Amino acid sequence: MHKLLRQYEGARLLELQVAQGGVYRRPSLIHTILGSCVSVTFYHPGTAYGGVFHAFLPMAARYEATDMVCQPYKYVDTAIGMICRRFTGFGVPLEEVACKVFGGANALFDETSAMGPQNVEAALTVLNARNLRVTATHVGGDSGRKLVFVTHTGEVFLKMLRRTSCAQPGVVRRGARQLSNTPPSRKVG
Repeated sequence: MHKLLRQYEGARLLELQVAQGGVYRRPSLIHTILGSCVSVTFYHPGTAYGGVFHAFLPMAARYEATDMVCQPYKYVDTAIGMICRRFTGFGVPLEEVACKVFGGANALFDETSAMGPQNVEAALTVLNARNLRVTATHVGGDSGRKLVFVTHTGEVFLKMLRRTSCAQPGVVRRGARQLSNTPPSRKVG
């Protein structure tokens, strides 16, 4: 992580927790760890604005979602809607925004729950319905991912995590702390 901070001097480092998201106008490195959750990054090259969220449920309508207003980033569909509203509020044409989709592994639940694939399907369906351009995906599988999104360039750096780290809840926290200084190994899209 320190190497990325040196590479993007002046950018602030922010951790993205579950059910959080936003659009960032200041240069930032947003990092998060994904299992079955999904993150979609949004980047507008003309303004260098970037947006991202970390959602853990697919579609708010499938649940008795009384918290959509106070937690729009909890659900993939409402998170995409919120990011789109923020971009249009800044005068950004959505057809100029590039999106990348990450996560959706069967890492935190048993394979029969299929929450990860449902999250991915929801993201791709909603992005397609809104005519948003998806330029890269890194989804599925049975391992978690550490993601760093560079908001002002649209770059995403990714590191795959060992399945055992994601499948054991007690190890996730410890692993997250240990990984905090380990830079992601690959640039995506």
